[in-house]
Amino acid sequence: MLNLLSCFFQIVFLTCLLPLVFGLAVWGCRQLFCLFVGDDSGRPLQIAFSALSTPLREVGHMITAIIGLHRIEDMCLLNLHDMDGEFGYVEHSYNPRNPVAVLGNLLYALGPVLTGLFAVLVICLSCFRGAWLPFLEQVTLLGEGGAGFLDYARTALSFVPSIFAGAGINLFAKILGGALLATLCLGIHITPGEIMDAVSGFLIYLILAFLGAGVLILFDERVVRNAMAGLHTFATSVVALFLVVLVFAAGIVLLGFVFGIIRTLFNIDHVYVDEEES
Repeated sequence: MLNLLSCFFQIVFLTCLLPLVFGLAVWGCRQLFCLFVGDDSGRPLQIAFSALSTPLREVGHMITAIIGLHRIEDMCLLNLHDMDGEFGYVEHSYNPRNPVAVLGNLLYALGPVLTGLFAVLVICLSCFRGAWLPFLEQVTLLGEGGAGFLDYARTALSFVPSIFAGAGINLFAKILGGALLATLCLGIHITPGEIMDAVSGFLIYLILAFLGAGVLILFDERVVRNAMAGLHTFATSVVALFLVVLVFAAGIVLLGFVFGIIRTLFNIDHVYVDEEES
């Protein structure tokens, strides 16, 4: 029974809870940034960090809505003229009596994380060559050696400095990669509202995870160990990519904070509103 519960909790934590927690953390960074820059003079900054991230985010919503058997009623990948700051959206509906569609609510919440982290991975492979593959090899070795949680955590943390210190990476590639990560990172978030909408889908996922854990422990111990090592490798990779996202998100929040101080000291909002009215 203990093996079953251990396997079950690891499956849920490594495959679902970690992305939800990190996605919520990025949402917090985005909220702080929007609070610091404001809606008037700070709107150009909001647009600058939303023009690329919003379409990527809504594509993630669209794909997962289709996979989850949801009906897309209306969608907009990008509208920079929306005064409420809702630069993109996907309106969808589903049959609440269809368990697959209910599970689709969880997929829908995770959609921007899936497309966003995939984009981050492509950027790391393209602009920071020499960082990802050694990291993945190191994580694989941890799984083969039966490493613990702290070992995986240290490895994930080590990936962030490695993307800038990788050998053979030219300066232009680093600048391009950094610019792309900065413009995309704030869109890789999950809102509290999306999490609340996904609760019913999460309950179904718990049932599936429990059944999966029950089937898994029927196999040989070596099979279970390899499966758990694979999940740890997946989760460590997700955490490493999310840490890159959070580093850039924190930098943008700092930029927003500095802009907020300047906005307050020089009353930029008042000047900006006067120019708009004239």
